[in-house]
Amino acid sequence: MTRGLGPARERAGRSAVGAAAMLAHEIKNPLSGIRGAAQLIESEVRGEAQALTRLIRGEVDRIAALIDRMQQFTDERPVPLAPENLYTVLEHVRLVAASGFAAHAVIEERYDPSLPPVLTHRDSLAQLLINLLKNAAEAVADKGLIQIATAYRHGVSVADGSGRRVALPIEIRVSDDGPGVPEDLVEHLFEPFVTTKRGGQGLGLALADKLARDMGGILRYSREDGRTVFRLLLPRAQ
Repeated sequence: MTRGLGPARERAGRSAVGAAAMLAHEIKNPLSGIRGAAQLIESEVRGEAQALTRLIRGEVDRIAALIDRMQQFTDERPVPLAPENLYTVLEHVRLVAASGFAAHAVIEERYDPSLPPVLTHRDSLAQLLINLLKNAAEAVADKGLIQIATAYRHGVSVADGSGRRVALPIEIRVSDDGPGVPEDLVEHLFEPFVTTKRGGQGLGLALADKLARDMGGILRYSREDGRTVFRLLLPRAQ
């Protein structure tokens, strides 16, 4: 069964971002140190190692920019949306996952090459997908399968705040062959501090849900054919 949106999820997402915002100052100081260390290492290495240090710097810059936004989460102004090539974002997050937290898993790509540009906020989309991939990576065993897929869904739409129907035809699916979410937690999956992981903080999915809504999209969970599936639906660029 696919889960939709509701006021509780919106409140939960805002609470999660608020909790993250309180930690922002403490997080940005070590991020600056990590970036400086990566830059120093980059000057001493070559080839693939240098590419990895650039990846580290890019991720630090993206996270710092996201934290800047979290510090202003009470600002109700919409995030700046722009047309983006979805596949450049997907390639970036796949590389981040495969080089780090998902190195133990098999990442399979099933893309529709004909998708038009998506209307999105690039850094928010990258963070959302990384959260989903990290969640999948933690769910699968060694050599477990994580799949990233895209599709164009004609006729999919939601009502915005004014009751106007907004088309959301761009679909990104992140699925895994892990055990899934216990049934008693499904209704609370996108609430902050809800987790089945030992030592988990339960913020990743709540933040992903909030970011999806910031971009005018929706995030859904389902269990299909023994696999855990998260669907992100976004508008196409006109």
